[in-house]
Amino acid sequence: MTSILSDEAKIISFINMKGGVGKTTLTKDLGYFLATQRNYKILFIDLDPQSNLTQSFFRKFGYHQGNLLDIVEPEDEEDENVLAGSTKTKCKKTIGSDISIQKLFKPGVISHLKRADCLLELNENISIIPGTLKAIFSERNSNIENHLFNYINQTNLKEEFDFIFIDCPPTYSNYTISALITSDYYVTPSKPDAYSVLGIEMLHEVVKRVKEEHQVYFTSKSLKSLGVIFTELAPYSKGYSDQINEIKTSSKIEELNIHFFEKHFVYNSYIPKRAEYFIGDSSSNTKEDLIVLADEFERRFNEIE
Repeated sequence: MTSILSDEAKIISFINMKGGVGKTTLTKDLGYFLATQRNYKILFIDLDPQSNLTQSFFRKFGYHQGNLLDIVEPEDEEDENVLAGSTKTKCKKTIGSDISIQKLFKPGVISHLKRADCLLELNENISIIPGTLKAIFSERNSNIENHLFNYINQTNLKEEFDFIFIDCPPTYSNYTISALITSDYYVTPSKPDAYSVLGIEMLHEVVKRVKEEHQVYFTSKSLKSLGVIFTELAPYSKGYSDQINEIKTSSKIEELNIHFFEKHFVYNSYIPKRAEYFIGDSSSNTKEDLIVLADEFERRFNEIE
């Protein structure tokens, strides 16, 4: 396989105008696998107001948001159930961090921001610009749309990483625009259900609108679709084949000439139970599926160029 590494990071938005499609889980597990098993340097950017991506990585690497004091918390859900009165509970210290994307999206000029103001290095290959549950995401201010683009360029982050994965909100907003004008590519996670065609169509229109209204950002680059990855499928299930085929052969979808990944992102029952669970660290059958998906993801860059 031809190497997909280059001098600059490939910036990829994981986006769907419909929520609840496994977007965050795909972003974190595919990226974590590529970092830990394929040795890519990856920066995650959490633009989703729910901040589930941040919560997963913080639980995994022993951080918490808020004040800078260390706190002690249970190691897992079973520990939480026996905290009261137990002297055998396994607990661990977590490190407080006030680093978040909120600093990046304050109105005004951001040229004063340094790399460490918004970016937290978790290990040698994994860094994150953490999301936040604070109300900044409810504000509407078009003057902040270029802040992410400018921050990445002024801190030379494209030269430091192989991939930058952006977990996008499932709505059309200043933050969606911010992600797309910064990105080189986008991936569309989608469930194989009756609403998928509508969600894929809506995203196509959003991308078209962003490119038309913000042409200056696309004079020296494009914004290409890597394709649709079907998510939340039960392992070895054959019940979705008709629905998937119906979506792929829809006249509206065929008009858009959309690529569909052959490999799907298979559902893992541990994911909703434990925020710190990552498929790449497991020995489950879904890890084998993730390996094949990662292979196809890498090949896709050679196909699209």
